[in-house]
Amino acid sequence: MAHPLAFPFASDLYESATWQAILTRGEKKYGPRLVSAYINRPRYELYDLQADPHEVVNLAKDPRHAKVLSELKVRLRKFQEQSQDPWTVKYNYE
Repeated sequence: MAHPLAFPFASDLYESATWQAILTRGEKKYGPRLVSAYINRPRYELYDLQADPHEVVNLAKDPRHAKVLSELKVRLRKFQEQSQDPWTVKYNYE
């Protein structure tokens, strides 16, 4: 995964007047989320969309959600392998 790299924004979004104004002004937030949370994504993201529809509180590192995260990782890998996703090569290096 490329999680340590800056998030690859679509050029029309990145170049938009709104996003450029936020970056230029050095604003810390865009809506309810931190700007840094948009740019530098964690390795895994897991949100309770009913309690947190804006995806502000990442539950991926919360031990109470470890089982759900583990199950989703297994499902993701299985889907990637079934769909012949070329990024499955990453599993050789993790």
